[in-house]
Amino acid sequence: MSTETLPPVRVWDWSVRLFHWSMPVLLALLWYYAGEDMDKHMLFAQLLLGLLLYRVIWGFVGTPYARFNHFLYHPRHVLAYVRASLRPQKPVYLSHNPLGGVMVLVLLGGLLLQGGTGLFATDDIFYTGPLYDYVTGDTAEQMTRWHKRWFYWGLLALVGLHVLAVLLYRLRGENLVGPMITGRKQAPADRVADHLRHEARFPWVRFVLTAGVAWGTVTALFQL
Repeated sequence: MSTETLPPVRVWDWSVRLFHWSMPVLLALLWYYAGEDMDKHMLFAQLLLGLLLYRVIWGFVGTPYARFNHFLYHPRHVLAYVRASLRPQKPVYLSHNPLGGVMVLVLLGGLLLQGGTGLFATDDIFYTGPLYDYVTGDTAEQMTRWHKRWFYWGLLALVGLHVLAVLLYRLRGENLVGPMITGRKQAPADRVADHLRHEARFPWVRFVLTAGVAWGTVTALFQL
């Protein structure tokens, strides 16, 4: 693989970056207000689920590098990447690498599980999730237990693993934080053709439709 590089190119659109940095902020706020101010907890949960639904839809209709088909690979490609990463000159990807794509999928799934169980949860006093009345008491109790304990701690473990991976890549000479701030990434010369093929203006119409569907769906859900 060529080591020659070109000036940084645009990879992550602003909505992907906003989603990425909103997640730790919202998770911290949800944790802080849990059991203290459930009105705010529910508000931030609605925001979180709205952003998650937006990201899932955007993964199919959004900008090229934001789409799942651009960074989700067959398991054999993931294993090949893991083996290649052990070499001094590891492969470089403009979008998420195959292992990073798996982490994105796992994190989205974990966040959706955490938010989804909260829809059925209750504090046994004043507050219930919007879907609490649609399940049995035993089911709601189980969902509440998962929401408060299992998925919560599991999600923290996934976040910790994500941070550890970012640090390890930094030690290997690849900065993953900078591109998620600026939206631009250093392009290897042998990948510039791939970038130029995907270069396009931000699709504002698709963005408005996606954001509208995501927020409208979550708002309707919380009004049940």
